[in-house]
Amino acid sequence: MKNRIAADALWNDEERRQWMSVLAEAETDDLEALWDRLQDKPSYTVLHGPETGLIMVQARIGTMSGLFYLGEATVTKCFVTFDGQGIGASFILGRRPRHAEIAAVLDAMLQDPSKRGHLMASIIRPLDSRRQEAERLEAARAASTRVEFFTMVRGE
Repeated sequence: MKNRIAADALWNDEERRQWMSVLAEAETDDLEALWDRLQDKPSYTVLHGPETGLIMVQARIGTMSGLFYLGEATVTKCFVTFDGQGIGASFILGRRPRHAEIAAVLDAMLQDPSKRGHLMASIIRPLDSRRQEAERLEAARAASTRVEFFTMVRGE
């Protein structure tokens, strides 16, 4: 029971949610390039996966409607452990087994406070910067196609 409480505490950690979000949304090529540059990669054991399956996606229209099932999405999941310590997990949209495996290993490594600072600086922050830049460029591209409408009142 004690291990279950510790695992639940990890899943509720906001910092972990942030790095998992960055890892999941990263471009696979960017993630692999940063992984290849990483020194001292740990030996790890794959506990489960990477395997691809489907999840059901829920949606809501507006704030007053209830949830409904929008459809299915493909997801790749992987669970690893390194040095017999914590368990790293990843759930990545699409069919990307290598991405899921690297993200799971990094999740396990980031749970170790002695490794976290270096990994945040060398992998998570660069990936997050690239994601923010891509979002900014997409917003600018969308804004350039924006059309302004106005209405003229007749007869006045």
